[in-house]
Amino acid sequence: MSLHNLIIDTKYGPVRGTTKKSLLGQEYLSFQGIPYARAPVGELRFRPPVAPEKWAEPLDCTEQSLPCYHFDRRVNQIVGSEDSLKINVFTKTTSPSKPLPVMVYIYGGGFTEGTSGNELYGPDFLLQKDVILVNFNYRTGALGFLCCQSADDGVPGNAGLKDQNLALKWVKDNIAAFGGDPETVTLFGHSAGACSVQYHLISEASRGLFKRAIVMSGSTYCSWGLSPQRNWVEKLAKALGWDGKGAESEALSFLRTVTPEDIINNQEKLMGPEDIRDGVFTPFGPTIEPYITEGCMIQKDPLQMNREAWGNEIDIMIGGTSEEGLLIMQKIKLHPEALQNPHLFVGTVPARLKITMEQRMEFAGKLKQMYYPDSEPSIDNFGGYVDMMTDLGFWHGMHRTILARANNGSSARTFVYRFCVDSEHFNHYRIMMIDPTYRGTAHSDEISYLFSNFTGSVPAEDSFEYRALQTMVDVFTSFATNGDPNCERTKELQWEAVKETKPTFKCLNITNDGIAFIDFPNVKRLELLDSMFVNDPLY
Repeated sequence: MSLHNLIIDTKYGPVRGTTKKSLLGQEYLSFQGIPYARAPVGELRFRPPVAPEKWAEPLDCTEQSLPCYHFDRRVNQIVGSEDSLKINVFTKTTSPSKPLPVMVYIYGGGFTEGTSGNELYGPDFLLQKDVILVNFNYRTGALGFLCCQSADDGVPGNAGLKDQNLALKWVKDNIAAFGGDPETVTLFGHSAGACSVQYHLISEASRGLFKRAIVMSGSTYCSWGLSPQRNWVEKLAKALGWDGKGAESEALSFLRTVTPEDIINNQEKLMGPEDIRDGVFTPFGPTIEPYITEGCMIQKDPLQMNREAWGNEIDIMIGGTSEEGLLIMQKIKLHPEALQNPHLFVGTVPARLKITMEQRMEFAGKLKQMYYPDSEPSIDNFGGYVDMMTDLGFWHGMHRTILARANNGSSARTFVYRFCVDSEHFNHYRIMMIDPTYRGTAHSDEISYLFSNFTGSVPAEDSFEYRALQTMVDVFTSFATNGDPNCERTKELQWEAVKETKPTFKCLNITNDGIAFIDFPNVKRLELLDSMFVNDPLY
């Protein structure tokens, strides 16, 4: 197909794309805003997604669609539309000599926000390689994760995960028309997107929809990856003016009459002291569904699901940044007194542990000794706190995933990477959202080395930033293409899959100076956290 004949027939109808030129000078084809589900409005609000109705005339997919409703912290306002369950396809050609491997990306945002837009996830860097990049919008917050307990209401929760599942089915059914290989799909995602990837790895509803996966800075083992049910439907409805007459069903009906903006403005204000004490991350995130339906994503504790998951039989890459916990400094800068809280370490011991207060105090003392052996936490001495949040919030959950996969008897491979590239101008998340004067590689900083963004910037070719960008692109696309992240850039060191986790596992370490295959450097910290969980029956 010529670059100018840009109409593709999908299962639901024809779509028209456009040609674009990347920041690196590569011409590519862009199809944005293709509906993969009906608009979830009216009675469909909060429900699992429904396949779109068919259309006959070519649909204009030359412009980016609005995201699903969320509060965008980058511009500090609510953005979006309820008619935003749309998918995007980017490729250099729709007529390759052989079908191209497909990379499907799930954005993060704590299950409360996010977009698939080019302002954060442009295809310019990945399309240097012979792959097709797909991303899509999915519902977040209450619109995506509200859960009703009665089957009569038809809202069992996890609609956002089910949006993702339907998008994956769309790829399976339609990507061949764009020149892609539906049997060579790599699912990858970051943060809440990584947790989502792992939910698809453990949920039978997503069995066989992709061939391999990349889990970036998140895991279903992370405490923030599951939300308990605590009458959130009624609490949200009351916060928006419901009179409280009736039960959850009446609250649901009321919530279908209010504006999405009102929902977004109130959904994160529902947690009380008990919820905060118990470490509830958000009222509206992935949850154990109260009854089983066709398409059920989470039918029991994810730790149990991980043990018997279909995804244990496929290869994955997993990794994160060296200072994930810098993310928390967004809040600490506003409330620096939190670091002087005498209960800081006790409150940090994971809430799910069913242990006595004496045991909790003992672990708190060990945390203090590990992260602040000779000093006290303060805004001028926050490095230990960042390390603790790096481990507790991210790396320990990923470590548990690595550990579980290494010990499950499968021949499937697990490749681990660690990204610690610290740039004064290209670590965009840390610079723009946290503090440009801080050093380290924050949660989300690696995104700029895989996707182009609104800055429109490309590092100079002789810079370490450019080398790191090309390393990430080569490693990720090599894994998507061959099932092996080893590529021209890693041939001198031969990156191996994890064979054992004791005394530690090995990882590809990506730094300002280049790459090395090393023992994971923070094993003592992870061993301490492991010791907290040894009596957890689901460990």
